[in-house]
Amino acid sequence: MERHRSPESPRRGALWYKSNYLDIISLDAKEKTVMKTLTIGTTNPAKIAQIRDALSSVEVVIEGIVDKKVLPPVTEDGRTVQENARKKALTYARALGRIVLSMDNALFLDGLAPENQPGIHVRRIGGLEASTDTELLEHGVALIGSLGGKTTGYWEYGICIANPEGQIWETTLKTPRVFTSKPSMKVVYGYPLESIQIDPETGMYISEMTAEEQAAFWQKTLGKPLATFVSEVLQ
Repeated sequence: MERHRSPESPRRGALWYKSNYLDIISLDAKEKTVMKTLTIGTTNPAKIAQIRDALSSVEVVIEGIVDKKVLPPVTEDGRTVQENARKKALTYARALGRIVLSMDNALFLDGLAPENQPGIHVRRIGGLEASTDTELLEHGVALIGSLGGKTTGYWEYGICIANPEGQIWETTLKTPRVFTSKPSMKVVYGYPLESIQIDPETGMYISEMTAEEQAAFWQKTLGKPLATFVSEVLQ
């Protein structure tokens, strides 16, 4: 007996609901290729680029959302990144009539007590949402400074794909980082904390990487597991 028949329940397997794919047709003399489209549930250009780079090996068209007004409000009050990603993916998929991938992340730093971890509240300072990238970066610098100016840690990514019928597929990924209180002069809009993050393997600030280097970085850290997950869902 097959489990997870409920529309709200996580389920692996091929998507049966295909009428909401925005198919892009490529014709040549020999064959016709149909590329499936996956909508990323965010208007943050840095996050869209991050996911597009990570999925560069998958035959799928990645589209972001330009107009925030088309997205219904979602209260991100989940206890985990997975709960928040699920809420956004389901809400946006139903509103847009498309297959949507939503990703939420949490930050954990070595040396901080559990109650002091940024966790899912990365953009909050003293319980309030950071109003600007500058405020968030300054808070991050101060936080790493309190740990001696340098520490290790990791990002936890909760990822959910949902279709308009309410089916969902989920996974969680973790990627390590080195954090420093000496920020790079280059700040990435929407992802200011990349200015205090260093790739453990290359020693480079993530914000200072070229487009090609960032694509390789996201391929290395998120690419393989994320590509496998998306390929299984969209097969």
